[in-house]
Amino acid sequence: MISELEHAKHLAELGGLQAGFEEEGLQTELLERSPDIPLHVLLLALGKDRQNRDRIINLSFVPMPESDIEWIRLLQLYSIVPCVVAPDRRSAVESVLLAANGVLPLGHFGIKEDGEVYARYVYTVPSSRTVSGDELLEVVSLFHYMLEMFADRIERVASGELSADEALQELG
Repeated sequence: MISELEHAKHLAELGGLQAGFEEEGLQTELLERSPDIPLHVLLLALGKDRQNRDRIINLSFVPMPESDIEWIRLLQLYSIVPCVVAPDRRSAVESVLLAANGVLPLGHFGIKEDGEVYARYVYTVPSSRTVSGDELLEVVSLFHYMLEMFADRIERVASGELSADEALQELG
């Protein structure tokens, strides 16, 4: 369990990141924790995907008991890959996710029990300083590139438009 002070620090730091992103012309929304949202979350809009759907990254600090980790903090970047995985396509999607994870520069793709496909990266920040906006912009850029490279291919496999073997051949 993290303290109220730690929650307040997270909110302040996410607010600072929000201001920095908005200075760069990016759209954001900061959601404060509530009974429905257990952590403060900064939503960062990346524009539209190839299907004209909003692509959004959720940024939130991973709660860690203060006694467990002293020198670092963890900032999670999380984005949903909007696709419906039919039960008979799940193993094909899993094969493509495994192959994609082998070539990603950072983070990974995964699939939840309910079929939600996601991209996730946990950025390590020294406890002695706040998150560098410039560094985080580069991380966000790589994360966005990762989504651009693989999300459409994953969705095509999930829908049956592309077989796992075809997607794996495209990955080279």
